Amino acid sequence: MHPVKRLLPYILLTLLLAACTTRGRYNAMRAGLDSINQLNRTDQPFAADDVMPYTDYFDRHGTANDRLLAHYLLGRAYHVHGEAPMALQCYQEAADCADTTATDCDYAQLCRVYGQMGDIFYDQELYDEQLKQMDLAAKYAWLGKDTLAALASIEQKCTAYRNIGLSDSAINLAESIAKQYIHHGYHNRAAMILGSAVRMLINKGKYDTAKRYVNIYEKESGFFDNRGNILSGKEIYYHVKGLLYMKQNCLDSAEYWFRKELRDGKDFNNQNGGALGLAMLYEELHRPDSAAKYYQYAYAMNDSMYAQQATEVVERMQSMYDYSRHQEQARKESERAAREKEKRQTVVVLLILVTLLSGATIYVLYQKKQAERAKYLQSIADLEQAQSDIMQLRQHDSDYATLIAQKEKQIEQLKKKMKKYSKLIYFDSADVERHLKSSTTYQDLEKKAIRGETPTDEDWRKIRMLVIEYLPGFNDFLTANAHRLTESKYNICILLRLHFKSVDISKILGIKPPSVSDACSSIMKNIFQKEGSAKELTATLSKIF
Repeated sequence: MHPVKRLLPYILLTLLLAACTTRGRYNAMRAGLDSINQLNRTDQPFAADDVMPYTDYFDRHGTANDRLLAHYLLGRAYHVHGEAPMALQCYQEAADCADTTATDCDYAQLCRVYGQMGDIFYDQELYDEQLKQMDLAAKYAWLGKDTLAALASIEQKCTAYRNIGLSDSAINLAESIAKQYIHHGYHNRAAMILGSAVRMLINKGKYDTAKRYVNIYEKESGFFDNRGNILSGKEIYYHVKGLLYMKQNCLDSAEYWFRKELRDGKDFNNQNGGALGLAMLYEELHRPDSAAKYYQYAYAMNDSMYAQQATEVVERMQSMYDYSRHQEQARKESERAAREKEKRQTVVVLLILVTLLSGATIYVLYQKKQAERAKYLQSIADLEQAQSDIMQLRQHDSDYATLIAQKEKQIEQLKKKMKKYSKLIYFDSADVERHLKSSTTYQDLEKKAIRGETPTDEDWRKIRMLVIEYLPGFNDFLTANAHRLTESKYNICILLRLHFKSVDISKILGIKPPSVSDACSSIMKNIFQKEGSAKELTATLSKIF
């Protein structure tokens, strides 16, 4: 057989076992990554250290989607803990992992990656960058057939347009997105985006349109209770509504909404907005004392707000400085990781080669040993047959002297052949008894003794082969003295050497126990030329290997 064909079963088994182990490890790691993803979806805390083992593993063993999710979650861990530069780097790495040409590309996840990058650029007041990220988020949402995510991504562009002074673009986009929301049944989302356009419409003097959008916002956004109170944290809306009434000369209503903002909104923005609204209102009403009072309060709130904003600006500047520093660190880390990855790949390839070569060597040695054992067992069978033949021939020595000589010569050749094979494939004498008793032939003989069954001729053939295989020295001794023994006494010697008691031997041979004792005494005289019992014969034979 060709060597490659001989190696093929072992190689396939090695690869199958490796594949099973690898698949189990992959499934466990994927389950762990999914559990962290569930924490992220439910706004439960997790740290970067929790995610890093998964990014390391899937960078080596994962699919493009696995790597995309792992790096995204690492970015989320940094993002939630305020480390924007590291988060942005992880998001970019996540985006780079995606295979957008694959049919199974996780477009929904890729949309989320770009959306989170857009949020970071918004916080940094980098609105042009935010617009680019939201376009990419919308693109992949459309490819993933997620209409809501696509529209929500486009909606985020409205805030960027507003913040860079493109109010017309912001209003037009808000109205366009609202129509699409309504078309797809998302009426509350449509109301929310129209509500965000009200302030810009007021600034442009489009009061009727602003009033219409206010009504839609209050009825369909889901932000208001039955008494017209907006959700906590959104009280800035009262200021916008007060402005609308003031522009329409409904001053009593305007005063009501400014005071409501001042009363319900406790943060700097609302306190400043409410006070400034009342100051402008009292200025319209020609009440300078009241106007001055609220202007003064508004300026105080303004100072506090500016102080807070200044702190935020410093933090953003520091963050941008950190971002540059992190980029340099990331570059160095990336180079180091690439070197480590190359080393790991080299080690893995070498290990695979060593495993395959070791496996191949073991398989070749195993096949060689099996072939040698087959030859050895065949020699045992041939030797047993020759010994059986010579025992039969010796009953007629005068007639078959030539054949007996030939058989004796054959036996000697077979013994030499067996010694050669046994050195190659067998165990030392210390293990003989253990291997002997664990053999199938020995255990079958024990069962026959218990049941009182007499072995067949084929059974005796196997027993003699067992002696030849495990007790070659005893077989030589017995063969040399076979001419002094009858077949029955020959078999008794074998059974005694195999540690069977007289009572068991009587059952196996179908004779009475006293007959076994008499036979043992006869064997002692014929072979060892002395008197002796079955116990003494057993002890003597047991020393022969």
